[in-house]
Amino acid sequence: MSAPQYDKFHSIEEEKRERILNAAMTEFLNGFKKASTDNIVREAGISKGLLFHYFGTKENLYNFLVDNAVNIVQTEFIDLINTHQPDILDSIWQLSLLKLELSQRYPTIFEFLTRVYVDDKDCPAKEHLKKFHQIQGKIIADVYAHCDKTLFREDIPPEKAIEIIMWAVNGFSHSKVDQAGHDNISSVIKNYDAFLEEFKEHLSILRKCFYKM
Repeated sequence: MSAPQYDKFHSIEEEKRERILNAAMTEFLNGFKKASTDNIVREAGISKGLLFHYFGTKENLYNFLVDNAVNIVQTEFIDLINTHQPDILDSIWQLSLLKLELSQRYPTIFEFLTRVYVDDKDCPAKEHLKKFHQIQGKIIADVYAHCDKTLFREDIPPEKAIEIIMWAVNGFSHSKVDQAGHDNISSVIKNYDAFLEEFKEHLSILRKCFYKM
């Protein structure tokens, strides 16, 4: 059962709730210690008293954000993934579309969870991430397990092809984030249609390189 102050937070209108969540996740990208509740309330358009009315303390807010982000990614992203597709490039494309839909509502949710993961010193909510890591591991295992390796060219080891594909996909995504810069990460989301179009072209090239024609 959630704490009483969290019940109060969940009872407010969705638009206001998402505004507070987005403002808080964005601010905590600076790390737990450096994050300012003053910045959060200013961006969210609420009073500081109201923020602490909902969460009590800064640490409670942070713990709630991590747990809530994991639950959102689980129910609105991971649970919708079809891991039984035989074509790994189709699986990657589906992941991109689902990620776009969720990121339009929560622009920094994936970056926030990544920040929590790498922030060993400041993070008071490490335990909340165990579920997230288990989920991620299961998805990767399921996608690989159902990947039809006969789709690949016979002169290329399937495991190597998949490894190179993942390198290319991750490299493309990271290059776009680097181009935008840390402070302009939301611009990648705003221009995600163009990102997807270019990404689709890259997937087509990978298909020509590694798949039987």
